Amino acid sequence: MIAGTTSNSRRGMTTIAVLVCLLIITLISGALLKVGLAQRESNRDRERHLQAEWLADSGVDRALARLIIDRNYTGETWPIAAGELGLPERVASAESPGQADRSAAIVTITVEPIAGEANRRRIRVHADYPPDPPRRSRHSKQMLIDLQPNQSKVK
Repeated sequence: MIAGTTSNSRRGMTTIAVLVCLLIITLISGALLKVGLAQRESNRDRERHLQAEWLADSGVDRALARLIIDRNYTGETWPIAAGELGLPERVASAESPGQADRSAAIVTITVEPIAGEANRRRIRVHADYPPDPPRRSRHSKQMLIDLQPNQSKVK
């Protein structure tokens, strides 16, 4: 009987050791998964921030180009479709009707004259990517520019 008790005791200890090892492996795997998910979210936040920054730069370039054509340009709200950003277009579903029509980004451009300076303008640009909270990243730019004197007045 003593031999049987020792054998059962060894089996019990082996089972406990295996369960402890599995528990440790599960805890380590869970911690690694949590770190990986946090890193992925951080990378996505950085991507959204960079995209908003580039969109704000594009908004300034757009305002400058429009001012060359029309000195009275006052700005606009520029919706940007997902396809223009190289993202897959969303297809509307029963849960989110109209989803395909939504913009992937919104760039708001405001151009204001400077009081007392006919040839100066203040350009303000706000880029939101994506446009809806809670994941929205917003980047703003502002600059003053000098327009070329009106050619029709110079003789």
